[in-house]
Amino acid sequence: MNIVLFNRDLRIFDHQPLGEAAKMGEILPLYILEPSEWEEDTHSIRHFQFVVESLEELSEQIENLGGKLFFSINKLEEVLEKLLEAYESINIFVHRNSFLLEKILEWSEHNQQRVFIYGPDFGSVTAKLFKQLFQEHVKEPLVEKPAKIYIPKETPSVLFTDIKKIKKFRVKGKRIRFGQQGGESRATETLDSFLEERFANYVGNQHKPLPSSFSSSRLSAYISWGNISVRTVFQKTTEALETCDSTEERHQLETFLSKLIARVKSSSMIPENNESVELSKIKNGWNEEWFERWLEGRTGFPIIDAAMRSLDKTGWLNFTLREMVTSFITNTLLMDGQKPGTALAQLYLDYEPALHSFYFRHISGLTAKVKIINPLRVGKQIDPEGAFIRRYISELENIPIEYIHEPWLYPGFYQLGYPTPMIDVVKANKSARQKFKSLTQETKPARKNTEGETEQLSFDL
Repeated sequence: MNIVLFNRDLRIFDHQPLGEAAKMGEILPLYILEPSEWEEDTHSIRHFQFVVESLEELSEQIENLGGKLFFSINKLEEVLEKLLEAYESINIFVHRNSFLLEKILEWSEHNQQRVFIYGPDFGSVTAKLFKQLFQEHVKEPLVEKPAKIYIPKETPSVLFTDIKKIKKFRVKGKRIRFGQQGGESRATETLDSFLEERFANYVGNQHKPLPSSFSSSRLSAYISWGNISVRTVFQKTTEALETCDSTEERHQLETFLSKLIARVKSSSMIPENNESVELSKIKNGWNEEWFERWLEGRTGFPIIDAAMRSLDKTGWLNFTLREMVTSFITNTLLMDGQKPGTALAQLYLDYEPALHSFYFRHISGLTAKVKIINPLRVGKQIDPEGAFIRRYISELENIPIEYIHEPWLYPGFYQLGYPTPMIDVVKANKSARQKFKSLTQETKPARKNTEGETEQLSFDL
């Protein structure tokens, strides 16, 4: 029996495992809900809800082709054992980015069953080789969905087709109130709307909190959970580039493609720990109150608080805001990054382990020169009139514009119900710079950029 194991590839278009398996006759499309995967600290209910929405559409798409999508809530190995008992021999078709790949390979080797892995392997390659492999991959023809899907008449009792059972599974965390919904059709619509209209101000708005929510591609979550393939995004964007009417339009899309490539490169790296022995020397002791105020958007710095409250409600921030909230707690407050990194992973709808780890380490000064940000200065630059702040901080909704970034200067501040700043950010940043500088001097010779690493990274697509 040919088993197509869905995981982080919740779509039917440009899905090579599905396409290749369908050529061989009967297939069993399967999504295994591994309890251990959803018990990870970095996963939350907002991720699960996005997956459920994606599975609902995927199930309908497969039914339209004559098949059914099967589910199982169990350990992967136990499900595969039952399938092997039922069919005597199985072929497993899977994408390389599946979270279950390592377990699949271990089980299949032990049980002498075949695994067919699809998708490029970018891990541990040089920058030059990555560029070559990436170009080869994205220029390959897109895989059409199967014309028909044939499924076996009998399936073991460990499988079921009622998605309501999946919905009943309990996952920790906060649901999104106003976020994106999962599904292949929504991913396609999002890409189309970006290429038809929204890309026009992609570069100019990329740092601005509210405008960027419209002019960014907003494809990140759909790519992370596999509602759309990178190859599809690349080819459709390239086609749009060929029809651009101006140099400015080409610049917008070329910048977008460069970020798409940077994302793929970074997401192929192996996740690492978020702290080092050297950095631990200059970190402050853990302060739970500071952490809670940062997480709940009560630091007293409007742009930081608006960003954290927005993230809580929508699951998305542009890269500038992600950089700011991360730098604030790890570089300004000098707090250990493990717990904040996990908290952000739970909140970001587009959470992808390797990418999140690389991004977090980059901002925290673990892979490049540390970046210490003054939220007052940057807030005035990216949200000068305070429109973003007013949207997400109701306490400051009616404050005069001249006080929006420094509300503690407002004569009626103590009647607003908004917290005072938790620190003197100028002094804290100065102290942090001195500490990082002393650490750099201790660890000379200074680190050089590794091959292919970029100075300015942004994964906000």
